[in-house]
Amino acid sequence: MRLPINIEELLGGRAVEGDRIEYKTGWNPDAIYRSVCAFANDFDETGGGYIVVGVKEVNGRPVRPVIGIDPNQIEPIEKDMVGFNNLMQPYYQPRLYIEEVDGQTILVIKVSAGERRPYKVPDQITARQKTHKNINCYIIKFNNP
Repeated sequence: MRLPINIEELLGGRAVEGDRIEYKTGWNPDAIYRSVCAFANDFDETGGGYIVVGVKEVNGRPVRPVIGIDPNQIEPIEKDMVGFNNLMQPYYQPRLYIEEVDGQTILVIKVSAGERRPYKVPDQITARQKTHKNINCYIIKFNNP
């Protein structure tokens, strides 16, 4: 399936407002899934958002050329995401897209506003002991890297 937005417009900030896109240098499931949860909750009714993995940011803007991720990580990331999606309450599945930019592979996670809100996710999704705090993901999103 193709990304429903032009990747260059997404990276250039011309297609999506800044509060609807996050750039992550690498795959960090704990921080990424807090963002997934926040975008799925969509408390501001903005339609969700995008998380772009493999792109460094400075002052909210992507740095070009992109860093990218190792293409050998894609399959393990996809497998991890299946398990992490099952940990969200209620269940939620974001869309994952693989894109080539500046000669590098990046991941774009599209998170639409969820239909079964509110969502919550374990504070540390990768921890052995999972705890769901009663803090909405909107607050968590903006206070964590």
